[in-house]
Amino acid sequence: MKKTVATLALSLGSVLLLTISASATNPNQAVADSLFSAYEPDSQIVFRTDSTTGLDDYLAYAALQSPSLRQAFYHWKAALEKTGYAGVLPDPMLSYGYFIENVETRVGPQNQRFSLKQSIPWFGTLGSKKDIANESANIAYRKYQAEKLKLFYSVRSAYYDLYYIGRDIELTSDNLELLKFWESVARTKYKVALKKHPDVIKAQVELGKLEDRLLTLQDQVGPMAARLRAEVNLPDTISISIPSMIEIVETEVEPQVVIANALQYNPNLNAISHLIDKERAGVRLAGKASSPNFTFGVDYIETGDALNPSMDESGKDPFVFGVGINLPIWFGKNNAKKNEAKAKLQAAKYGYADAQNRLVAFAEKIVFQYSDALRKTRLYRDGLIPKAEQALNASYAAYQVAETDFLNVLDAQRQLIAFQLRYERAVADLATSRAKIEMITGSELDKQ
Repeated sequence: MKKTVATLALSLGSVLLLTISASATNPNQAVADSLFSAYEPDSQIVFRTDSTTGLDDYLAYAALQSPSLRQAFYHWKAALEKTGYAGVLPDPMLSYGYFIENVETRVGPQNQRFSLKQSIPWFGTLGSKKDIANESANIAYRKYQAEKLKLFYSVRSAYYDLYYIGRDIELTSDNLELLKFWESVARTKYKVALKKHPDVIKAQVELGKLEDRLLTLQDQVGPMAARLRAEVNLPDTISISIPSMIEIVETEVEPQVVIANALQYNPNLNAISHLIDKERAGVRLAGKASSPNFTFGVDYIETGDALNPSMDESGKDPFVFGVGINLPIWFGKNNAKKNEAKAKLQAAKYGYADAQNRLVAFAEKIVFQYSDALRKTRLYRDGLIPKAEQALNASYAAYQVAETDFLNVLDAQRQLIAFQLRYERAVADLATSRAKIEMITGSELDKQ
């Protein structure tokens, strides 16, 4: 089955029905079945890149074709399937026995025997097993959600780094052309003896440095594109274009809001919360180890006619109803099971506390990175770059009338390109930090 890019967004809508929102409800079999069509092993998507291909297209393709996300989905689906039989009575036992030597009774010889038995665990045992299966499915779902968020962050990060390399190449090329102009001006002045030969040498040295930097940057495009291609799971035959722009939204963030949302909606933390519930059910199940299980059965014995056909009840087939009970007398084993379950519960609780602490620390770090990138974006765009442009224009004007040295012009140009690159780095860092915040909170930043 093949899909085209035109239908990709519609398919993605069903895939992310649960996972794109932080307030998603508990997973269930119906939702997993509806997503299964998007993750069919034989499904293929035709992906072509052109000038209009953007980040959303890469995200959509990755959501459907990522091996890691498909793996997480099938783990979740397998866990959901287990809920369909966990907590169900064990299969009844049907047995058959044939009397090699007939047992002669008053009413006739016994020829063959049919038995049907059903084991019934102690009260609450099946319910605990069902709870364990349900919590395992919830854990698998949260891991699927976490994998989706991690995948989207990885794709965005690779996309933003590729954008930065493109902007670095573009700015370096522009400054290279500008420096060639400075070099031609210096040569002209040298020819008419207005300036000394060292100005031309300085310009040519700076040209050589910029040309080397440009070649290095161009060589980095291939590995950067390969990284994005790998994150999206695109074949090597698909070419990756350098993004010409990325969308940034200068949203102010409150650290406490981000931390609160992370603690409430982070899927990895929620997975540990479900693990605690699972281990609680495990404690309840272990508590049933000292309780007996019952077995109910009925036997049917086929009996032939008696030697004396006139005897009352000749050939009567008897039915036997039986009840069995196991004896949980190995108290050491049963106590060990209970202690094991309690230890697992304590480990899960401490794991949750540790994950909370690490998540809070990580959230604070990300908020700082975001705020720092936002401050730098505004600083360079609104303050330093305009001033550096004015300084370069002033230096060039002064150089034309021989009021300043050529080195000052070069320094002004170096400062301008440095500010421009720092601005673009801040823009990429701002977008990357935003993606990190959305990864740990499970929701878009503007909705927080």
